[in-house]
Amino acid sequence: MTENVPDAAVQTITYNRKTQRRKRADLLAALPAEEVHHELGDKHCPDCHYELIEIGKQSVRQELLFIPAQLKRLDHIQHAYKCKYCSQRNLSDKIIKAAVPKAPLNHGLGSASLIAHSLYQKYEMKVPDYRQESDWKKMGLEVSRQMLNYWDLKSSQYYFKPVYDLLKQKLLMRPILHADETYYTVLESKTIKTYYWVFLSGKHDQYGITLYHHDPSRSGKVALNFLGNYPGYLHCDMWQAYEQLPKATLVGCWAHVRRKFHEAVPQQASEKSLAQKGLNYCNRMFYLEQTWENLSKQERYQLRQAKLKHQATFEHVLLDGNLELSNNKAERAVKSLVMGRKNWLFSQSFEGATASGFILSLIETAKRNGLDPEKYLNYLLQKLPNEEILDSEPLEAYLPWQEKIQVNCK
Repeated sequence: MTENVPDAAVQTITYNRKTQRRKRADLLAALPAEEVHHELGDKHCPDCHYELIEIGKQSVRQELLFIPAQLKRLDHIQHAYKCKYCSQRNLSDKIIKAAVPKAPLNHGLGSASLIAHSLYQKYEMKVPDYRQESDWKKMGLEVSRQMLNYWDLKSSQYYFKPVYDLLKQKLLMRPILHADETYYTVLESKTIKTYYWVFLSGKHDQYGITLYHHDPSRSGKVALNFLGNYPGYLHCDMWQAYEQLPKATLVGCWAHVRRKFHEAVPQQASEKSLAQKGLNYCNRMFYLEQTWENLSKQERYQLRQAKLKHQATFEHVLLDGNLELSNNKAERAVKSLVMGRKNWLFSQSFEGATASGFILSLIETAKRNGLDPEKYLNYLLQKLPNEEILDSEPLEAYLPWQEKIQVNCK
């Protein structure tokens, strides 16, 4: 690279800020309203006792009313019908009953909406089971944390795993992937640590897919078993496990390279310091990538070839305009799990950890496709137990980017 590296990129940014009063008015206007009228009880003059005549009214203030969540019992009543004509001609009556939608889990309190809300609270809002147990009790529902765990496990095994497996098939067909891994604790494990691996589609991909895979190991066999002969580009942090992939083109994370240069810069380093030069070089790369954010992949590709000429050093990131300098997308996906790990701490069993991976995958994939994750889980738990009754559609119809899902789960 022949260009001088600027000490800092100076940008002038102009903000059009709404006033605080305008923001408050917009917020209140968007909410459903109910009027509360304050009238005199005794409409007589306190002095002469003649009747008062109303001459006007005015809005004095607006306030927001919090309405706590509530539970409601639905009684499903099945209607039966008899065909008189057929009954007269047969030894037994012909009875036809209306179809009744199945519950996701039999013989329990776990309805689709209850399970979906519990999963959303735990995996998206990071509320552990013992706190949920307390919250449900305040609403009048005695449900134990063991029951909440049961809901997680069974709904994952029965309904979420097939969707996860289909998403994995779709993911392995994407041209660009990101990958990362982090440790996790399972009480039944023989080792101190187990691991979650995260694999996700690229930033510019039309299908936003993020999958979590739990495994006892962090070895290359895990990456090989999950990705197999995946032939595309794989953004990673150059952990040696990914080197075992026979056909993937590994794309190193320059955020990690920059971090190493930053750590190596002495406190009183001059601009001639090798570490400082390396840091400036990385800063320049990220600055250029930021300015090229909204360009097409072909334009981005051409500019990389012109501005970042050290092919041997940047070989793989130069191969495609859709590739990124960093693996931050995967690290952000890992962060979602890490935040949850701080609250719920561990899983009791490998089955539980695997189920958690399925649930997190559906939640993060739903979010990447602009869906409300709780609505999406609720939709799956309502529809999948009743495929033969309702739609008889292939499983692909329930993937987050499908038009029907987009309409019902926003």
